[in-house]
Amino acid sequence: MFGVAVGGNAILLLKIGGKIYAMDAVCSHYFGYLPKGDVKDRAVICPVHKAQFEVTTGKVVKNVPALMKLATRKEATDLRAYEVEVVDNSIRIKV
Repeated sequence: MFGVAVGGNAILLLKIGGKIYAMDAVCSHYFGYLPKGDVKDRAVICPVHKAQFEVTTGKVVKNVPALMKLATRKEATDLRAYEVEVVDNSIRIKV
């Protein structure tokens, strides 16, 4: 898992089961940089407040704890997932 910049967008790239996925690299809750987080069961875990996002869709699968929502007055929302194509050993991301 690592981050790249494409067309001004911070994007996370992750390979699971031989397939490459791409999604926004910055958490929608409090701007945690997701490539610094962990992956568990096809979910990327934000290193800041532990929101979890499904790798293939960018959808929130586990939001930040209730106390954190209350303290920050914000919760995580779905991230954008990008279409990925591998051509001649190059990764193409449709932004």
